[in-house]
Amino acid sequence: MRYSTKHKEETRRKLLDAATRRFTALGYNGLGVDGLAKEAGVSNGAFYGNFSSKAEAFRTIMTTELDALRDGIERYRSEYGDDWLAPFAEFYFSDNKLNCSENTCPLPAFVPEVARADEETRDAFQSELLRILDAITGGLDDVTQEEARSHAWTILALFAGGVLLARAVPDEKLTQQISDTVREAVMKAADKD
Repeated sequence: MRYSTKHKEETRRKLLDAATRRFTALGYNGLGVDGLAKEAGVSNGAFYGNFSSKAEAFRTIMTTELDALRDGIERYRSEYGDDWLAPFAEFYFSDNKLNCSENTCPLPAFVPEVARADEETRDAFQSELLRILDAITGGLDDVTQEEARSHAWTILALFAGGVLLARAVPDEKLTQQISDTVREAVMKAADKD
């Protein structure tokens, strides 16, 4: 029996949604193809009908999620103009992002996995990371392009590291202290405090 295009698209969407949740929450090794297919409510055959391997599924999720981060930065820049960074940092360190392992930023979620991944995955990550860097750099005024790029690297490191630290501690007050401190540091790094 041949499936319709709509059915195939729906199956792929289910797989992408399930893989995004599981890779973000559990990492690359947290679940195998069987588990990903089961989480999506599809067969292993359906998984392999959409991806040649678990690594390809991870690469697809990673690049999609990093692209969404870049898009989010650009939306905040468009909506808030020169003052975009503070509201973006507030969103980035929101309770929803810190307290839900399936809803966190792809940088802290995927960086440890990418560091151990194959070259194709690392190349794809680098490409997306540089696009994110360009989005941040383009939103930093009153500095040279070289300074803006340097500030953007610092901001990215603060975002990713801050979320990792804030999510790792069980004490809610300490989580809040880390978040507040890192948000302030982001603004200082951007020369916008």
